[in-house]
Amino acid sequence: MVLAALLAAEGAAYGLALHPSSPTFWSLNLGLFGIFRNGRHILGGYCEIACFQLVCIGLPLAATACGGLILKRRFALALASSLGFVYVLFLLHAWYVCEQSWRQASLVSHVRAAPEVWLAGLLVGASLLSLVVSHMSYWRACKAEGDGARFLLFRGRFDRHRSRFVLRGSQ
Repeated sequence: MVLAALLAAEGAAYGLALHPSSPTFWSLNLGLFGIFRNGRHILGGYCEIACFQLVCIGLPLAATACGGLILKRRFALALASSLGFVYVLFLLHAWYVCEQSWRQASLVSHVRAAPEVWLAGLLVGASLLSLVVSHMSYWRACKAEGDGARFLLFRGRFDRHRSRFVLRGSQ
C-alpha cells in the first residue's frame, strides 16, 4: 500500500514537472499527495538524489517484503512492515512540521484537504495492520517451529527441598 501510494505521488510530481500548467497534476500534487511532498521537502535538505523516497526507501522496503514472501522468511516480512510503519510515521511528522511552519507564517487558518487526510489515515491503518499481522505471524512461527526463540514463563513454585517458594522457568 505504501509503495503504491509512493509510486502514485512520484508519478504526479513527475507529471507536474513535465506539464506545469496542468490543473490535474496540480490538484493531485497539492490536494492528495501533500504528505509525500512534505516528506520530499524535509529529505531534500539532507540529500539531492532524484526520487529519493522511491529509490532509497520504497523500493528497498518492497524488495525486503517480496524477498520475505518468496523465501518464506517471516522475519523479513516483519522487518519490512516495521520499517514501512516507521516511514509512514515519518511522513505524518513531516506533514505536521510543514503545516505548523506554514501556519506560523500566515494569519489565515488552514484546513487540510479531505483527500489528503483520507490518504494519511489509509496509510496509517494499512501499515499498522501490516505491522500487527506480520509480527503475530512471526511470533507464532517462532513459538511453533522453535527458531531459536524460547519463551520462558517464570512462576513461583514451592520447592520441597528448600522449604520456600522459588522462581522456576518453564517452557
